[in-house]
Amino acid sequence: MEKSDLERCADLFLKVFNASPWFDEWQSAGQVQQYLLEFMDNPVFVGYVIERNQALLGACFGHTKSWYSGREYHVHEYYIDTGLQRSGLGSALMNYIKDDLISKNIHCMVLLTEKELPAEEFYKKQGFQVKQDLIFMYNKL
Repeated sequence: MEKSDLERCADLFLKVFNASPWFDEWQSAGQVQQYLLEFMDNPVFVGYVIERNQALLGACFGHTKSWYSGREYHVHEYYIDTGLQRSGLGSALMNYIKDDLISKNIHCMVLLTEKELPAEEFYKKQGFQVKQDLIFMYNKL
């Protein structure tokens, strides 16, 4: 992924996440661009895109993190064009990412997703497991 991909990534992100099953309420592509740019500006950012005939079909935004057991890759956003989901593109992108991370000596991928939505089953099919001894917590201020 290059910074020049940002606008196309934001447009596709808006299309995917403002629709079913997520129903987010992003107000504009500019708002999404700012959100995604914050990931890209991280010095340990690693991003990926999947394209066909120069059309953006999906993207992954994440960063690496050093940990006692080695470097990990934390996925923040992963998405495939709504009309192309369940076509194998998501799996193709995920396989490419795994191979690339292995070549960079990154041993683990970590992500959060919502329960009982199609993404949960997709990630399980990709070999992700639910960590039973962790909980996600937040404090709304």
